[in-house]
This record gives sequence, C-alpha cells and structure tokens, in this order.
Amino acid sequence: MEGPIGISMILMGIYLFWEPSYGRAPERTGKVTPRKSGFASDAGAAVMASVKPNFVPRSGLRIYRAFGVVGALLGLLVGTEFAVPLLDSMDLLAAGSLSPDVVKISCVVLGLFFGYTLPKVAENYIVVGGPPIAILLGYEYLVYERGIDPQEVLSEVPVISELSHPALSSLLLVSSTFLTLTFRMYLRQVVPIFMSGLLSGGLIGNGGQILHSTSLPESPLEVEVVFSSLLALSSITLQIYSKFYRRDRRIKKERAHAREKRMSQGKKTGDVIILRCPSCSQEAPHKVVNRKEGAQGFEVMVNCRGLNQFDEVCNFHHTVIEVRS
Repeated sequence: MEGPIGISMILMGIYLFWEPSYGRAPERTGKVTPRKSGFASDAGAAVMASVKPNFVPRSGLRIYRAFGVVGALLGLLVGTEFAVPLLDSMDLLAAGSLSPDVVKISCVVLGLFFGYTLPKVAENYIVVGGPPIAILLGYEYLVYERGIDPQEVLSEVPVISELSHPALSSLLLVSSTFLTLTFRMYLRQVVPIFMSGLLSGGLIGNGGQILHSTSLPESPLEVEVVFSSLLALSSITLQIYSKFYRRDRRIKKERAHAREKRMSQGKKTGDVIILRCPSCSQEAPHKVVNRKEGAQGFEVMVNCRGLNQFDEVCNFHHTVIEVRS
C-alpha cells in the first residue's frame, strides 16, 4: 500500500513542479465571433453565466487539473464506499430508481468539479484576505511580542497645524487599504506559483521518504521538511523566472524583430509605423513625413503621434534609418 501511495505522490509532485504555460508567450485570440442579439441569445447567455460563475477557473494551470483528478478519485472512493452502500441500505437501489453506476458517475463528476474549483477559491481567499490579515498579525506582533504600540508612537509625532492626529490616523488607514489593493495585483500572479511549488516539494519529498522507509509517517517529526523545502524553493524560483523574466524577454525580442522587419520594408509618405520615440520613450505610432536615400540606407523622417497621460500628442520629429533588405 505504501508503494503506490509514494509513487503517486512523486508523479503528482513532478507534474506540479513546472508550469509550461509560464514559458510561452500569451496566446493571441483569433477573430471574435459576432454575438447574436435577441431574447433567446440573451437568455442563453444568462443561463451560461449562472452555471459558469466567476470562481470557476478558466485558465488551464496544472494545479487546477491536478486537483480535479484528485477530486474525481476521491469522488469515486466516496461513491463506492459510502454513497452506494448508504442508498442500498435505504432500498433506493433495489427499487430500480437508481443504479450503482449512476451514483458513482455522479460522485466522480461532483468530485471533479469541487477539486477543480478548490485551488481557485483558495487563491481568491488568500489574495483578498491575505494583506489585511498580514497587517493585523503584524500589528499584534509589534504590540505583544515587541512591546511597540503604533498608536503610542503616532501620538508622539509632532502635531502639524493643518493635520491633526485623527486625520493622520485616517490617512494611514487609507494608505494601508491602498497597499492591500496594490498587493492583490501581484498576489494573483504569484499565489498559484507558490501553491504549486509548495505542493510539488511536499509531495516529491515525502513520497520519496515513504518509498525509502516503506511506511507512512506516524508523527509530524517523520515528515520530510528539508528536502521538500529545497524542491519547493527550486520550483517557485524556476516558475517565477519563467513567468516574469523569460517570457518578457521573448516578447521584447519578438517586438524588436517585428520592428526591424517593418523597417526593412519600404515605407511611403503618410504611412504609419510603430517605433520607440526618443522624446516620450514610448512604443508609439509614427507617421512618415519624408523619405530619402542616404549612404547607410533610406533616411525616414517620422512624426510621433503617441499620446501622453494627458491625451496630448507628442508631435516629436526624428529620423530613423531604413536599412536595405
């Protein structure tokens, strides 16, 4: 019994160790299907929105699929060991209204659904409730462990004539609320990575320990921590590198290649090309003003038509070299 459990844990940990979608560039959608109007289509869209709520994960991360498989297996176990005997004792199966296969399939479908949505629900709870709870726990740590009361420290701040202590307290509260909202943007990106990394390290480390000792851990002291932590740290580091650095570098290279390809093609006066403006430092559309042949290639004078944060046109003129293909 210990062998299959250890092997299953190792295989599941290897599956969660790496997320291939983090290393790929974002998928570009094709043509958008026009939406039909009418009462029937609106009613159908309402029904689909009700049966597919927002907490159902749309992205195909491995952690969601892995939990879905585990949930389906647990549903099959529950259906076989508990649901079927319970319904049989209530004479519902003997009456012919239900069959054991239908009960098992229903339990598998329910287990798959709950297992697939559980990581996303846990992710939402961590993202939404994590920052406020961290602030509260940090405040309690300062008060009870370090003996530092932020309110007393705040009362010792010299009073500003235009800003009273209650107003300053309100300002700090608003600032902490803003920080929690800011942290949520980053937590939504890193929480699935930490979840899959920690689970991967724990499953591989303890699965290997079970195979080595041929026995399940009977106490918390027998749980493998050091090796599991190293594996989890390796998984998290690798996935963060692939998601936030490797993919961005690939996207930049693709943009540079596309820009060079566009510049290698002859442009006429009035054409619009995408370039980096030296004035506003943005990848913005430029209008070709003039084009003449020079020693190194064609010298193209362009006019930046990018907009700043105030919706003002940059209108900066500069010259770029169009190389010969």
